[in-house]
Amino acid sequence: MKAVSRIALSAIASLSFIAGCSKNSGSAIPVEKPIPVSTPQPSPAVAAAPLRKLPAPTQAEVQAAFQRVFANDFTLDPGRGSFIVGDFNGDGAEDIAFLARPAQGKLDEINSELANWIIQDADHAFLAPPGKSVVVPSRQARPQVQKGEAVLAIIHGFGPSGWRNPDARQAYVIKHGAAPFAGIAPSHSEKAIRVMKLPTQTDIILEVRDNKKGFLFWTGGAYAWHPSQG
Repeated sequence: MKAVSRIALSAIASLSFIAGCSKNSGSAIPVEKPIPVSTPQPSPAVAAAPLRKLPAPTQAEVQAAFQRVFANDFTLDPGRGSFIVGDFNGDGAEDIAFLARPAQGKLDEINSELANWIIQDADHAFLAPPGKSVVVPSRQARPQVQKGEAVLAIIHGFGPSGWRNPDARQAYVIKHGAAPFAGIAPSHSEKAIRVMKLPTQTDIILEVRDNKKGFLFWTGGAYAWHPSQG
């Protein structure tokens, strides 16, 4: 009888201990707080890295770069003011743009899908409407350079030496982009570009086309023409 009493008392003590532990451990369990949800904010335009100051181009350097990329398929318009330099795509490397025309008998090579450049029309560049995250552009026919047509030929620079670099071979041929140069300017200086909220700041090419002032700018995937305001 005494043995049974001892067993009962031991059992009661054990249950009391377990209950106490459960109570204490329950109060010690940390409660995970919910993670606050933030509203996504639009990314500001990324400023182009400051260009390394390069010496003024010589005519020999300009001709060598033009020949390296465009070979004998185009001819460089003669005279002063036939080229301009700046960071036109905002990657921090200096680019060069030329006023050029197709060489005699070279239209097939120029317009070939295997050519070493991309042909674009500055008057038909696609621009997504502001505030739209996903927009599917309409399908457009591939532009073709015509006999004797004036075009803007651009070489994107690579590395510290920019367009002078022998590896700089990414090139664009822009229809409706050839016009007398009026200089370059930062893209954020134009209200029309600020409204577009483009992802990268670049240099834009100021031109006078058909007696109207305007500028050629990089949209992030193409070159487009825009008339100056005012």
